[in-house]
Amino acid sequence: MTIDFLIFRARSQRPIILVVIALLFLLVGRPNSVEAHTAGKMQLAAEPAGPYMMTVWTSPDPARIGEVHVALALVLAADASPILDADVIIRLNSLEADKELVEPATTDNSENKFLYEAIFDLDEPGIYQIDIVASGLDGASGATSFELEIESAAGFNWLYLIPIVLGLAAIAFLVFALRHQPNKG
Repeated sequence: MTIDFLIFRARSQRPIILVVIALLFLLVGRPNSVEAHTAGKMQLAAEPAGPYMMTVWTSPDPARIGEVHVALALVLAADASPILDADVIIRLNSLEADKELVEPATTDNSENKFLYEAIFDLDEPGIYQIDIVASGLDGASGATSFELEIESAAGFNWLYLIPIVLGLAAIAFLVFALRHQPNKG
């Protein structure tokens, strides 16, 4: 192969390379649409609750107005065997306003079927007390609680624009390069 052939081949493949680079920038720059499902903050770790121990996560971190997930692992305190058939109720009580939300936590909507999960739609910031009650089929029950601060809604993350702008710039450069290619004939 001659040098001229290699240079011609590299020039003819440049648009393809630019398209791939532009697509990579756009894919990397897209926001993560799912941050929930125990990707948040651990609130309690192996907390004793009657005959059980509970480990509890909330997400997103920090908790904000909008959708808030509360997920928990429930195990027997005696041998740490998972309990997968309990009735779990989660209550959120605002300590600043007269507001209470109650949801059952189930394994149905959880990505990890060893975890119970409840989803709350919060519209007011403030301090909330989270009360969790688990009742087993054998009649045993346990409860625990903690406080969670719900912050105001997050603003737009301007850092997401950087890869998007770079991707659009690469596409614009590609269009410019294709329009100004010398004729090959």
